[in-house]
Parts: sequence; structure tokens; C-alpha cells
Amino acid sequence: MNEVRLKIPTQLVKLTQKQLLFVSGLFMMGYSENEFLVKAFLFLSGLKIVEPHGKLKKGVHWYKHKSRRKPFIIDAIVFAVMINKCRFLLQPGEITPLKWIKLARARHFRLYNASFEEYLMAENYYFAYIDTKEEKHLDNLISVLYRRPWHRWNAEKIRKRAAIFKNIDAEVKNAVFMWYIGFRAMVPQRCPNLFSGKKSSEKLNISEYINGMVHQLNNGNITLNKKLLKQPVWDALNEMEMRALDAINMEKKANNK
Repeated sequence: MNEVRLKIPTQLVKLTQKQLLFVSGLFMMGYSENEFLVKAFLFLSGLKIVEPHGKLKKGVHWYKHKSRRKPFIIDAIVFAVMINKCRFLLQPGEITPLKWIKLARARHFRLYNASFEEYLMAENYYFAYIDTKEEKHLDNLISVLYRRPWHRWNAEKIRKRAAIFKNIDAEVKNAVFMWYIGFRAMVPQRCPNLFSGKKSSEKLNISEYINGMVHQLNNGNITLNKKLLKQPVWDALNEMEMRALDAINMEKKANNK
């Protein structure tokens, strides 16, 4: 049989844990886009380049794959089309996170089992890492998203518990960062009105951003904060989405008068 059967994931969320770590490592190597796509495609498809038997024109190689016993040739133009199947890796998207890191278990990939406070703390450390590139902020973010089963959520212990993640492999840390980037890309899709007025190019004051979210929910009554922070994150986001929609509708009515 001459058929070569190549199968690769089509979405970030479908990557296995092994594949996720490989892709995470690729992002850290500083490859050009084309080099990245080639290496990602070879790994995800299981194709391997072998030494050619005889001279071939430039860009043409011999390959082998488990679905076929003998080596075979793929034309450079055909291969260029094939590697574009991995272009989805270059776009932010939801990821199935690594289940365990240092005996700590990941929260649900959409944070369905997280509190509003956990979300706000994750946002805080995400932006701190974006702004400074200091690894301690990434360790803190991991400490928010991963928790040992016998630990309960405690915002005051984030930094202390982050110490267990300090020396884990860089591609593991980056895989967690990729997960949160994907989560943040999904939230505006679920809450389009809440984020409709925000532009990614705007310089964000993270303290004002977080305090603003809390203020939207407490209506100026800070005695409610403790209760609000404990509620599920999606209850809080959905409530703010409804309030944003109401505000937009009220503005439209006022403009139509």
C-alpha cells in the first residue's frame, strides 16, 4: 500500500499533553514562522526526514512514517501546503492544560470551578508578567491556576505556594501561560458587551481594571466585596455582561430620543 496516513490535531484544545509541551518549547526557541510550522508539523504528524539516497532537487526530501514501510519523497510545494495545517498553533485558542504540576492539579480549563477572586488574581499576575517578564509573576499565576488537593484557596498564600513551581521546566511554565492566553481569548466571546469598549492597544492600569470590575458588582457598597469575591467567576462575568448590555441599550434609547 502506497498511501501515507497523516493525522494531526486541528485545534489547540485537541493537543495531547506531550504535544502541548513540544509546541510550548517551540515557541520559546525563537524560530521564524516557517521554521516553527515545519518543526511542529513533523512532530505532530510523525513524519521524519531521512538521508536521501541519491541527489534530489532543492527542497525535496525523503521521509518515513509509521503508516508506510519504505521511505518516500514529498515535493517541496506539496510540503509547504501541508505545514499550513499547523497554522492554528499561531492563534490564541483554548488549551487542555497539563493536569498536574508538582502534585498540584489544574483548575477547569475554563475556570468553571474557580472563584471571582481567583480570576482577578490570575489577571493581576498575567498582566504583571506581560509588563515585566519577571518569572516570579508567572510562578504566581501558576500558583493561582494549580492547587494541591489538600490546599484550599487562600489569596494570601499565593506567593508562598508559588515557590514549588520556581524550578519547573520552562516549557511547562509556558504551557500554563498559553492556557491562560487561550482562556482570555475566549472570555470576550462569551461576554462581548462587557469587553466591547476595551481596545488591546490601550495601556491598562491593572489596579483600576480590577477595582473597576469589583465596583461594577458592589454598586459602591464595599461591605459586599467579601461575598462577591467568593462567588463563581462565571456568575460574576455573566452579571457584568448583563449590566453592560443594559447600559448599551439605555445609551441607544437615549441617542434615539
